[in-house]
Amino acid sequence: MAYLMTAIMTGGVAAILSLFAGESFGQIALNYVLYGHLGMAALAVATMTAKMVDRKS
Repeated sequence: MAYLMTAIMTGGVAAILSLFAGESFGQIALNYVLYGHLGMAALAVATMTAKMVDRKS
């Protein structure tokens, strides 16, 4: 669930910023999808890194 919420929030912020910048609908949708996936990837990497650090200590 956290991954989905991260995607919605990061993608939503990117879409809102694109909207205020006057981008086209296609560019707004692309930013929403692209940055949403990047946000999920960042959260996944942070989760895996935290688990690796916990195992070592």
